[in-house]
Amino acid sequence: MKNEKAKQTVKQKTVFSFWEKIGESNLREMLLYLNPKLSFERFQKKRFFKAASIFLAALPVIAFKPVVTLIALALACFVYHMDYRKIKGWYEAEKFQRELVFFKFSREVYIYLLENMSTVYQAFERLSSRVDEGLLKDALRKLLISMHEKPNDVQPFIDFANDTSGSDSARLFMLTLYEYQQNSNDDSIIYELGKMTNEQLFMTVDDIIEYKLRKFGTFPTKIAMPVMIVMFCFFITLLIDGVKSIQFINGGG
Repeated sequence: MKNEKAKQTVKQKTVFSFWEKIGESNLREMLLYLNPKLSFERFQKKRFFKAASIFLAALPVIAFKPVVTLIALALACFVYHMDYRKIKGWYEAEKFQRELVFFKFSREVYIYLLENMSTVYQAFERLSSRVDEGLLKDALRKLLISMHEKPNDVQPFIDFANDTSGSDSARLFMLTLYEYQQNSNDDSIIYELGKMTNEQLFMTVDDIIEYKLRKFGTFPTKIAMPVMIVMFCFFITLLIDGVKSIQFINGGG
C-alpha cells in the first residue's frame, strides 16, 4: 500500500515537472499574481493541447505533402507562445493598475496623518468608507480586522502591501506606517512618508509613459508577426519544392 502511494507521488511530481519544464520561468508567478485560484498545471495543459490540436489537424495534409509539417509546427509554436504573451500583457496591465491604486491610497493616508493628526487605524477606517468596492476595499477591511486583533503585529501591514500592489515600494511604505503606529509621537516618520509618496509619484508617471510607449510600440509587431511566420513557412515550402523539382529534372536527364 505504501509502495503504491509512493509511486503515485513520484508520478505526480513527474507530471508537475513536465509542465514546469515546458513553461516559461515567470509564468507561475504571473498566474498567481493575477488569480491565486488559477491552476498553473491546468493552464499549461490547456495551452499545450490547444497548440497540439493545430498540429494534429494538419496530419491529413502532411500525409500527402510532408513540407506542410513546417507550417503546422510554426503555427502550433506561435499559438503556444501567444498564450504566454497574453498572460504577460494581462500581468503588466494588472500590476500597473495596482501600483497606481496603491499610490493614490498612500497619498491619501499621508494627507490624513499630516493634516488631521489621525492615528493610522483612523486613517485606514476613513479610507475604507470612501473607496469603491474591489481589491483595495477588501484588503483594507482585512487589515483593519487584523490591526484590531493584533495591534502590535507587523504582518498585517506586509500582507496588505502584497495583496494590493506586491511591489517593494509598497512594502516599504507599509512598514514605515507600522513604525509610525508604534511611535506616533515621531513626526519625522510622517515627513519620511511624504518623501516616499513624492518619489512614488515620479515613479508612477515614468511607469505610465513607459507602459503607453510599450503598448504602442508592440502593436505593429502583433499585426505583422503572424503574417511573417506564414510567409516564412510558405517560402521554405517553395524552396523545398524547387529543390525537389531540380533533383527530379536532373535525375530524369
